[in-house]
Order: sequence, then C-alpha cells, then structure tokens
Amino acid sequence: MDPARRREAASSDRHICLVFIAGAVRQFDRRISGVSMTGAGMKNGHFSGRIVSLDGLRGLAALLVAVYHLPFIFGFKVTHAYLAVDFFFILSGWVMAHSYEERIRLGMPFRAFLHNRFARLYPLYAVALVAALAVTVIKSRIGTMPANIACFVPNALMLPCLQDGVSTFPWNGPSWSIFVEVCINLIWFPAVRMGMHTLRWKLALHLGSVLLLWGFAVWMNRYLAGYESDDLHEGLLRGLLGFAGGLLLFQCRMHAWILAYFAALTLGVFGAFYAVGDTADVIPLGIVVMGVLPGTVWLAARLRPAILEGRAAAFLGDCSYAIYLLHVPLVMLLQKPLRLMFPGTGIADYMMKAAIFTAILLFVSNISYRLLEVPARRWLLQRLKRGLRVAAAGSVP
Repeated sequence: MDPARRREAASSDRHICLVFIAGAVRQFDRRISGVSMTGAGMKNGHFSGRIVSLDGLRGLAALLVAVYHLPFIFGFKVTHAYLAVDFFFILSGWVMAHSYEERIRLGMPFRAFLHNRFARLYPLYAVALVAALAVTVIKSRIGTMPANIACFVPNALMLPCLQDGVSTFPWNGPSWSIFVEVCINLIWFPAVRMGMHTLRWKLALHLGSVLLLWGFAVWMNRYLAGYESDDLHEGLLRGLLGFAGGLLLFQCRMHAWILAYFAALTLGVFGAFYAVGDTADVIPLGIVVMGVLPGTVWLAARLRPAILEGRAAAFLGDCSYAIYLLHVPLVMLLQKPLRLMFPGTGIADYMMKAAIFTAILLFVSNISYRLLEVPARRWLLQRLKRGLRVAAAGSVP
C-alpha cells in the first residue's frame, strides 16, 4: 500500500475510533443517569410528570418523623430524625419549581397561586387541627390533659401561637413547618414574577441562606430549631435554606456539577465548626443537611432506582402529607388503648404497638388522601375556575 493510501486508512480508523468512543461516552452518561433521555418521567431531556422516587422518599421521611415523635410507641428514637423536615423543605423547593415556576413566569395570577396552595395544604391541615382539638378537649374534661384554647384561633389561620412557654402549634406540633412553607411561598411568588428565577439568582439566594443559617448556628454552636415562639426565626431560616436548595437542584437537574457545589458547601460548614470548636456535635448535622439530603434528592430524581419507583413508593408519596399531620392526633387517641393492650416494656410489646399504630396510620392516611385531600382540592379548584370566569365576565363592558 502506498503512503497516501496508508495515511487515508489510518485517518479513517481514527475517525471510527473517535465515533465509537463518543458513542460509548454518551451511552455511559445515559446509564449513569438511570433514564434514557426520552424515558418515563422525562420529555425532551427535561423532567415532566410525577417523579415517584421523590414521592416515596417523602413518605419515608414522614414515617421517620412519626418514629422520632413517638418513642413510647416504637420503643426507640432516631436522635436526629427531625432533619427529615429539612428534607421536606428541599423537596418543596424542587416541586414548586417544577409545578409553578414556569406558570408564574407566564403570568399566573397571584390569586390562582394562592388558591392552588390553599387547596393543597389547608383541608387536611384543618381536619388534623380540629381532630387534635377534639381529643384534647375530651381529655381535659376527664382531667388527663390540659387544654389551651387560646392558641386555636391563630393556628386555625395557619399562624403560630406566640405565648411564652408554649410551642407555636401546641395542638399539632408538626404544623410549624407548614406555616414556614406558606411564608416562603408568599415571598417566592413575587420574586419569580420580578425575574429572580435564573441560575444566578438561585445561586445567590442559596448562598445567602447558607451564610445566614450556618452563621447563626456557628454563633450559637448548635443547629436551629423553629417550633417554639422564641425561635420562630430559626424555622424560617431552615425553610429558606431547604427551599432555596430545592430550587437550585431543580434548575441543575441535568448537571452533575451541582453535587460538587453542595460538597464544597459541606466542607465549608465542616471547616467553620472545626475552627470554632464543635462542642455540640453539629458537624454531622451539617454534613447531612448540606450534603446528604441535597445529594439524595438529585440522585433519586436522576437515577430513578427501581426500589423507589414501584407502587409502594407511590402509595407512601400519596400518604406522606397525612402521615406527617395526622400521626400526632392519632397517637393522642390511641396511646392509652395501646398501652392497656400491651403494658410491658419488652421488645414484643413495642413491636406490637408499633405494628398496630403504623397500620392504622397508613390506613387513615390513605383514606385521607382519597376521600379528603383529592376531592377537597378538586372542589376548591373548580370553585376558583368558576370565580375567575365570573370575574372575567363582569369586567367585560
């Protein structure tokens, strides 16, 4: 073969190798993402519809909160399981960006946004509050539990009760995070409308919230709370950090570099507490809040693992809001009967109490989703549409 043909053949071989390598890289990227670019849950390279993996994780986190609040039922306590609430805030940011950001940018009325959020959050919130009130009043009548009626009115309006020595939502403690979410939603809508929805804005918001929350935590040498009247601002900071993180994760849902960003922030939190002396063991919490939780959300949405994509995960996702809001009223009702049925403190007694309570909680939560949350939301949104049509007709000269 003459030199010219030899060079042409070598060039052709190099081209074929480059094409093969490029194809292999693309295939590897698709494999590591866990979904094809046109697979379930994605459309034209972007997520669309329900991501069951995130719903399933939300349900598991809600159960973890219930275990944390009820050691007398389950027989043990996961010490830092309250960080599941920070996980909820991250998921909230992701979901709100996915469900509403584009609609707000395209001119969704503030009234419609409020009505949508009210229809999603308030029906079950109100039922859980009334149920807790009813059980508390009955128990106060028979002298087994004090009743603080003064907090009912602000709590019914989804506002905290600002009494000294009383939690902000004494009837149903987990409701404090719903108040925080509502506050952040009310701030987020005008921010998006004013154009603060780009990656640059979201990075600035997240970095600002990181500096605020962890600066405060370093100063106090502890992680923040948020459910008492004197630390209400702490809950708002936790909500802001998580929500901003969720917005950023959704914006960067196709880019793995966001994991390096959160890893760098985690190292920064580690370094800050290491420098001042971490006497309260906050460093592990910082690693979870800044690294593990955001990474879990991004990877679950990206990889879509089969174990989190089945019917069980979808079921837990449907029940998650009710699990979170109903486990306290339900245990107020069932604690004494379960204690009478299983008075011992052995493993067998705790296992029976835990199994019975969990089964009842899941059953009630499923009924709540199917017979309360979905129908109430549909009815309220239908009323909204009728109200908007009437208002539009009335404005026509």
